[in-house]
Amino acid sequence: MENGDIVMLENVRLLSEEVVEGPPERQANTWLVRKLAPHADYFVFDGFAVAHRSQPSVVGFPMVMPSCMGYVMERELAALSEIWRNRKLTLIVVGGAKVPESLRAIKEALDKGLADKVLVGGLVSVVMASARSRVGPSLRQFLEGMGLLSEVERARTLLESYGDFIVLPDDFRSRSGTLDSSNLDEVPGDIGDATIAKFSEIIANYEYVVITGPMGKIEEPEFFAGTRRILEAASRRKAIIGGGHTILSAEKAGVLDKIFHVSTGGRAFLMALSEELPAVNALVESAKRFWL
Repeated sequence: MENGDIVMLENVRLLSEEVVEGPPERQANTWLVRKLAPHADYFVFDGFAVAHRSQPSVVGFPMVMPSCMGYVMERELAALSEIWRNRKLTLIVVGGAKVPESLRAIKEALDKGLADKVLVGGLVSVVMASARSRVGPSLRQFLEGMGLLSEVERARTLLESYGDFIVLPDDFRSRSGTLDSSNLDEVPGDIGDATIAKFSEIIANYEYVVITGPMGKIEEPEFFAGTRRILEAASRRKAIIGGGHTILSAEKAGVLDKIFHVSTGGRAFLMALSEELPAVNALVESAKRFWL
């Protein structure tokens, strides 16, 4: 390389060892780290979206060379700190289709008192609503096909522990019309009008609103209204959004420039509220070894 040159490498996910998580010391001994570390003076970590994973490209390099975070990572941690300091003024809105991760993140956030309340939409809300309502055969078949029936039981346990802090939709919208959340006999595509009004009113009472995941099937125009209206309401507060679909929705709704902070990682941001990030821990350890 000459001065000023940049080398872009192949996607690290193509390496089998990269998708296996483990302790930093073990990851430092992987082929990826041993091969690349001797060719560089410093390691700069700026991949916030994967900061919650203990993989070689995240935690391995800091163990063997001077390391630091990049500007993107710095902005993300600054936003997280803002939420930590003001968690009693914070509302979390969870949507999307990553049900297991979302249920885990909701539980962790409420366990640690990191939000005053959680609003739930998207497929996550369908699973949680199924835990306390009658489920018709078509919806049951859908959940079974998606491998989510076991998640219904997890959702039921979560609602038993934190039902007063979790707000589910009162109604949903489907191709056939409005569905009552207490009697779901088909797969909905969006939250309903009553829920949009209710969620918007709740959002107006909070200073900080963290949104990860859309409220419905945003790829279908008839099911975009819920996500758009919730983002519009949040944009009038200090809104923090994350995840590709959520960011795309904010852009489509015309409110992206009104968002307080746009996170590069949706679930990573939500999980970072309640868990220590392996990437940050590795950088701290690297600072002790090489900088202090």
